[in-house]
Parts: sequence; C-alpha cells; structure tokens
Amino acid sequence: MKGMHNIFADYALGIVVLTILIRLCLLPLDLKQRGNQVKMAALGPEIQSLQKRYANNPGQMQKKQQELYRKMHIHPMLGCLPMLIQLPILFAFFGAMRVIASEQTIALMLDAAQNGAQSVQLTPFFWVHNLWQPDSFIGGNASILPSAESFLSYVQSNQTFIQPQTLALLHSQGLLDFSTGVMQVPADTYNALTTEILKANGYWNTVTNSVTNMNGYLILPALAGVALFLQQKFNPAAAQNAMTSATAQTKEQQEAQGCTNKMMMWMMPIFSVFICATSNTAFALYWFVSSLYAFSQMKVVDLVKKAKAKKQEVSVS
Repeated sequence: MKGMHNIFADYALGIVVLTILIRLCLLPLDLKQRGNQVKMAALGPEIQSLQKRYANNPGQMQKKQQELYRKMHIHPMLGCLPMLIQLPILFAFFGAMRVIASEQTIALMLDAAQNGAQSVQLTPFFWVHNLWQPDSFIGGNASILPSAESFLSYVQSNQTFIQPQTLALLHSQGLLDFSTGVMQVPADTYNALTTEILKANGYWNTVTNSVTNMNGYLILPALAGVALFLQQKFNPAAAQNAMTSATAQTKEQQEAQGCTNKMMMWMMPIFSVFICATSNTAFALYWFVSSLYAFSQMKVVDLVKKAKAKKQEVSVS
C-alpha cells in the first residue's frame, strides 16, 4: 500500500489500483470456479435422479455422486477456494488501513503541534473530509478528527509500528502523558490542538464554537453494501445450484439451505455497511471497489459467454 502511495502520491487512488490488481490476479481462479459451477448446475437433474434412486442408501448415493463428479471433472470444493483466499486479503487490508490511519493521524498531530495548525492539511476524499476517519455522521464515528480517547487507542494498539522517537515527540509536545505510570492523552491539550486544525481547514464555526461538518454521510458504506448485494443477487443460478447439489441432501435440507442463502444475501450487505461505517474511509473504499469489481467482472464474463454461444449458434446454422 505504501509502495502504491509512492507511485501515485494518493492513498485513495493507490487503494483502487491495488484492489483491481489483486482481483486480476484472482481472475483465473474465479473463471475456473464459475466453469465448475456451470458444470455442477448442468448435472442438477442427474443428481436429483441419484437422490431418488438411492434415497434409502445415503452412502451409495454419495459414492455414485462422487463418481459422477470425477467423470465430469468437477471439483465440488472449488467453490470455497476463492473465498478462502480472499478472506486473508480482506483481513490484511483491514490491518494495513488501520496501521496507516494511525501513522497518518499521529504524523498530522505532531506536525500541527510542532509547526502550527496552519501547516497541516487533512486528507479529503470527495465528500469525506478525512480519509482516515469513518465516512459517517452518526455518533462517535462522525468526527473529522479522532477524540482524545480514540487517539490514545490508536497509539496503544499500534505501539509495535510506532518508533520510540515518535512516542518521545508526542510526550514532549504534551500529547502523551506518562506521569501516572499509565499512558494517557491530556484531553485539554489534545482538544485544543484538534480545534486549531479544524479551524485551519475551514471546519470550525467561531460563532457557535463547534465543528461545522461531520466527516461523511455514510455514502461509501451504503455503496459497499449495495455492491455486495448486487454481487450476490445476480450471481448465476449455477452458484446456488452448486451449493445445494454439492452434497447429497434431502428436499427438506435443500429448502433449509435455500432459506439460509436468502438470509445471507441480506445479512452480509448489512454487515458490510456496519463494518465500513465503523472503519476508516480507506478500508470502506477497498470493500466497495472490491465488491463492485467482482460484480462487474461477473457481468462481463456472462456477456462474453453469451456472445460466444450466439456466435456458435450462427456458425452451426
């Protein structure tokens, strides 16, 4: 991520480019998975026939089903592989954005304390005033700069990545206090500095003596949820058929599985909105771009396949 920033000098653009590069690296696996799903969907009638024929002998039914998969070169567990690969990437992005957010916020506060609030500029992203804070207008997540408690949490949770010299500088500028034997952030000193930064960046109303803007409007978290919903909603029916035909299931089990799939189709987007609304905007940007790219790739692949099929029909006729 820092390498991308060195190239583009913009973290938001670096996140978009890096996300697309990662998805492109996973493209061969995605295509193989989709081909596998199509084959499994095509075997739906045969699987159902086996389930009826061996309804009283689950062991034999499972054996026959596996033989059919081997004959057609189908790998039922292939559908789980892309998700297993993407989860570590998701966690890595979450951790990276957290560390970079803490570094950027600490550097901002130190620069303001040493050189004056007029010398620093926040990192905006379209409607968001600070990329390293959540795109939100609700509760404690709505502030353009973290509170004293949040700043202390930044420092404590990322001490591994913070150099001792940085901690010493924070202490010398009055932003950290160790007099009680426990790390603290003097609220008065910290709040006075954040007020000056907000004033310097045009986000402070001197008449009401309060901040004029929240950091965002929940737009990016909402877009991330919509993109993930579309990705799941318009996933080819083959994916859903594969889930129910991958194992020998009874009709009741398949119905239960279908209900679970429908519930997850709504729960996962809602969960993504919550995560993005409580994480910094940089991570929400990654989640949105990743989901939108996956949906776009799926539609492009479908269009290409339809075009090839139509071409073959024309050539045969």
